[in-house]
Amino acid sequence: MKKYTENCLEQLAIQEKRFSALYKEVVALFNIPDCSMWIFYYLIISDKNITRQDLIKKMLFPKQTINSAVNSLMKKELLNLEVIPNTKNKKKLFLTDRGLKLAQNTVLKLREAECRAVENMGKEKMLKFMELYCEFYSELQMEFKKEGIINAK
Repeated sequence: MKKYTENCLEQLAIQEKRFSALYKEVVALFNIPDCSMWIFYYLIISDKNITRQDLIKKMLFPKQTINSAVNSLMKKELLNLEVIPNTKNKKKLFLTDRGLKLAQNTVLKLREAECRAVENMGKEKMLKFMELYCEFYSELQMEFKKEGIINAK
């Protein structure tokens, strides 16, 4: 393999691990389980109803993990369920007053810092970053399918 290619892949792996470690450090400081933190995250940023199924799709956690986290948050009276009007018993998740206060003191601060980082980068750089990141993901997914590493769909 070309030295340039090896170097790119090594740098990419390092950056991915740094991002992951950064969020793990934040979760540890918040003293909230990882999955619960992401549930708070999606509930606090969403302007529409969020269901368990929505969380499974967005977070890419197994259904069992989401259900366990939701049930745990409900037992702690941080989260509740409510039937969405005009649906067949489809339930949205919402933060209780306690849950909202906790989310505002933790996850909302994280989100605000993320927003400032995006704004600091500027629109042009961020659009280019997202375009290239998505393009690399598509290329990598295609190559994994060719190799039979993942299922071709």
